[in-house]
Amino acid sequence: MAVERLTSDDYPHPPMRRLRVYAFDPQASIELDSAVINDAVIALPWESAWEDPLEIGPVNDYVEVIDYDPACGVFYAPVDLNHPVLLAQDGLPPSEGRPQFHQQMVFAVVMRTIRTFERALGRPVLWAGAPDFRGPDRNFTKRLRIYPHALREANAYYSPAKRALLFGYFKAQAAPASADAVTAGDDGHWVFTCLSQDIVAHETTHAILHGVYRRSVNASNVDSLAFHEAFADIVALLQHFSLTQVVEHQISRSRGSLRVGNLLTGLASQFGHATGRQGALRYALETIAAEGAASSGIAMLADTHEPHARGGILVAAIFDAFVTIYERRTADLFRIAGAQLAGGGVLSPDLVARLADEAAKAADHVLRMCVRALDYLPPVDTRFGEYLRAIITADNDLVADDPMRYRVAMVEAFRKRGIAVPGSISMAPDSLLWEDPDPRDWPAAPEALTELFGDLLSTLILDAQFGRRFPGGARPNPAYVPQTGSRRNLRELAMQITDYNQARFHDWLNTASDARDRPEWEALLGIKLLPDPADRAINTWEADDPEVKANRRTAGMPRVEVHSARVARRTGPDGQDVQQLVVQLLQKRRGYFSDADQALATAGDRAALGDRWARPDFWFRGGATIHIDLRDGRLRRVIRKRIDNDRRLAEERAFLTGNAMGRAVRGADAGTAAAAASVAAEPFAFVHRNME
Repeated sequence: MAVERLTSDDYPHPPMRRLRVYAFDPQASIELDSAVINDAVIALPWESAWEDPLEIGPVNDYVEVIDYDPACGVFYAPVDLNHPVLLAQDGLPPSEGRPQFHQQMVFAVVMRTIRTFERALGRPVLWAGAPDFRGPDRNFTKRLRIYPHALREANAYYSPAKRALLFGYFKAQAAPASADAVTAGDDGHWVFTCLSQDIVAHETTHAILHGVYRRSVNASNVDSLAFHEAFADIVALLQHFSLTQVVEHQISRSRGSLRVGNLLTGLASQFGHATGRQGALRYALETIAAEGAASSGIAMLADTHEPHARGGILVAAIFDAFVTIYERRTADLFRIAGAQLAGGGVLSPDLVARLADEAAKAADHVLRMCVRALDYLPPVDTRFGEYLRAIITADNDLVADDPMRYRVAMVEAFRKRGIAVPGSISMAPDSLLWEDPDPRDWPAAPEALTELFGDLLSTLILDAQFGRRFPGGARPNPAYVPQTGSRRNLRELAMQITDYNQARFHDWLNTASDARDRPEWEALLGIKLLPDPADRAINTWEADDPEVKANRRTAGMPRVEVHSARVARRTGPDGQDVQQLVVQLLQKRRGYFSDADQALATAGDRAALGDRWARPDFWFRGGATIHIDLRDGRLRRVIRKRIDNDRRLAEERAFLTGNAMGRAVRGADAGTAAAAASVAAEPFAFVHRNME
């Protein structure tokens, strides 16, 4: 009698895929105090019916691990996380010497970081594409590539040019012969940056931030790369508190305090030791401790310009706010346990568990505040003070009531460090909110803007449904169309829809309209949309451009880029609902280091500039982030960096010619141009080579 055989599809899939990782890095496994907590497990949602199955590599909808070691000229065999032997034991056990575990760890940490962002942003994470936003396979990169053994050097970085994470490995610095840990003649051990959970989360955040905020990789002011570094550190740091066993262990040792240095408050401990430091690469509390010890008081932002050091002040501000929130949340627990603590006894396991739970909740809340703020930044030239406004506004939109005063704690931490908020009359949270559009700036009736965007919204796709026909017979971008027949993939559908919406918004913006062809419309968006003979430095449609005829545009009309047109749906802790269309508009303007050349460009004197008209020293960018409420079509907010702001142009010129990321840049000679191009192509490779 034949026996029916069931396949894996006939059985219910588990809800989670559990993968073993180092909680910190291999260094913590050889120290007795931390070895008991360093073996951790990351639980990731099992692939759903609308996702591609996980393949060897690992490869899934989001990432592709490619384990090629160029220093050795070898491909390491890829791990199969679906193998029954690995499924039965939560993947491979931690191992420094097995490349397949390295692949497993980078995959697990990258995916956990992605899921953290998706919960906060209310939409799928999409990787940045090529700089040109139009054309097939340019708007997005399908998968981020991950190379666990890409470099034999003490470095790891996200490459915007390759759309990849590159992790290095190196020999640690040998300790002195008298040191207990190393005998004479020992030349150090191998350190793999892909085995540091902090470094992997940090680099993944760079890639996600680039996808959300395309021009964040351009250094236009002293805060630019410092913000990228600080934000990546914040994500890596606050993710520590999602590891319950680790948090309980460290809180028990510190007797409930988070204002002491430990594994929770440091980043990349093994890397720090291996490069000659006596502890973690960066401690969140390092700056805070230095502030307390300094005779001059708290260190101010104006005192430092190096990206990591300057970013450290922003990290200290966020962490200080988090610790303050944790202390407020746990004050009653400490009061209840007061008698026990007064006697100097050990915290009870029940109290430790409650404190760890509160720390995890506070960290998760602060992390989501920080991530949601990305949609509330201007699309270029971000400053730390503007990031604070973004945090406060985003949190206020979703959680109007703030009984625990989270926003006050955040503002106080920034204010203490002299992080200025331009354009604000005070540091009260309600004064820091980005302002709503003023109807008085629009000469028509106040509802005119709602009607204007209402017409646009009717042409867009605002929800993801399989089998949808695109309006007007439009065809989706072929780069994102599934190639295997009936396969359904929600992330690829999201790419198609976002690509379609961006193209529709771009066409709408460049279509003649009585309502939009007016100076007030330009003033509202902070960009140029009408021909302006007085300022020819704006990048315009040229007469010989083939798209001029295709789009029925007149030569000399300003070009506008639409870098984002994404739907965000977020739910607050009490069921609050925010549904927004978030649009980023960008425009560029010719910038020159010479005052004379800049004046010629502004006057539109192409003959005098010659070849330099087509090759300016830099592109100065402006634009706006627009929020449209999907519930009623109302324009909620326009966050601008005006393209015609000559003061900001002068400041960017001064930054680029005076002290570009720590290097003196004088004039517009070939060496300067080559150095600027190199840094622009791989900004994080340059910055991270200085992290030791």
